[in-house]
Amino acid sequence: HIFHSGRTMRLSPLVALSLLGVAGAFAPGRAPPTKLSVPAVAKDLPSVRGNGVALNADVPSSQRSTESQREKWRTVHTFDDWVQFRSPNRFFTILGTVGKSGILNNLQKEVSIITAIAVAVLSFNTFFVEGYTDLTGVHQDALVNFGLPLLGLPLTPFTVSSPSLGLLLVFRTNASYKRWDEARKAWGLNINHTRNLVRMATAWSSAEYEPDEEKRKAALKRLARSVWSFVRSLKRHLSDPADEADFQAELYEKLPQEQADAIIAAVHRPNRAMFEISCAVNDLPMHFMRRNEIDKDVIIFEDTCGGSERLFSSPVPIFYTRHTARFLSAWLLLLPFALYQPFENTWNHIGMVPAAFVISIFLFGIEELAVQLEEPFSILPMQGFCDKIGANLDEIIEWHEEPAPETPPKEITPTATTMASPEQVSMYGPPL
Repeated sequence: HIFHSGRTMRLSPLVALSLLGVAGAFAPGRAPPTKLSVPAVAKDLPSVRGNGVALNADVPSSQRSTESQREKWRTVHTFDDWVQFRSPNRFFTILGTVGKSGILNNLQKEVSIITAIAVAVLSFNTFFVEGYTDLTGVHQDALVNFGLPLLGLPLTPFTVSSPSLGLLLVFRTNASYKRWDEARKAWGLNINHTRNLVRMATAWSSAEYEPDEEKRKAALKRLARSVWSFVRSLKRHLSDPADEADFQAELYEKLPQEQADAIIAAVHRPNRAMFEISCAVNDLPMHFMRRNEIDKDVIIFEDTCGGSERLFSSPVPIFYTRHTARFLSAWLLLLPFALYQPFENTWNHIGMVPAAFVISIFLFGIEELAVQLEEPFSILPMQGFCDKIGANLDEIIEWHEEPAPETPPKEITPTATTMASPEQVSMYGPPL
């Protein structure tokens, strides 16, 4: 129903269905997952090196600019970036770049529809019902007066329902931010434990188990490259298939061809890379108990890989996101009808148009933030993380050097409590 001054006009079923149809159009849909095949020749694939974006042909042209802007959100802050981030002029800078906002560019259709409805309500009431005030301040009668009631709605339903809408949007954005935070923490664990693993291997490699220094260094280099191949394989596992060319090129550049071929041909590449790490750890020249300690980091890699796959393959429940989108869309589609009377003190109620425009931007923008955060890996600088890990590991293995001979320990007379039985020696190996 549309109410004003005691007069009631019932919206036709066609108009009501049209509004609901538009609201349903705003609800985010999800295409069924597609099975991707691994190309055999890297040179035939598009390159996205340096966190670039090369989208598949299946992506609609209207969405390509939206997806390509996610590259700009892959930020890694330095001290200078934080200084600029805290700048007292940040509000002016942010407002000055509002035209370049990827979030706002994504909302052009939705905001245009809400604004168009506001203009239509204003035009109908002005030119066909109440008349208008010209620029000289003189009131003019309606151009065509059919005795129609005003198009309007009471503001009370919107006031009553706005807290519920606000809670839905808050829960929606919180759920998406938690997914981003979990993904970032998973990659933080990858960074930390790659360093830890190679650091222990470098410090514990011993000439007692392998006198040849070149062989020890070769074993450490193999381990470092295998560890790097895991994070790079995980990045490819979670990113655009267009990354395939750069992935294969980097593997052939840094790994032996046989090892690179094995990872590329694997169905689950991060698993194959972890297998290579375990083989490299097993060949390290050190006591087996120390190798076991190093292998604990590989178990953590399995956890971070599984957690990342869970985030990548399991979105926020679709019924929740769709209900939120439909609630928000219907609320904003009907809002212009309720804004006509509150802006009666503005010239010809013209204030309702910018009000509807701004409100739709902010509310649709909150929901858009949640959508963009929900899949966190394409806005994380994973390529930068991989490059950083590779550089750190190469530096760590350079620290390996033959330690100075230790002072022989003071001879201790064996006793029954200090002597190990032959069975214990065979079970636990030589002393550390």
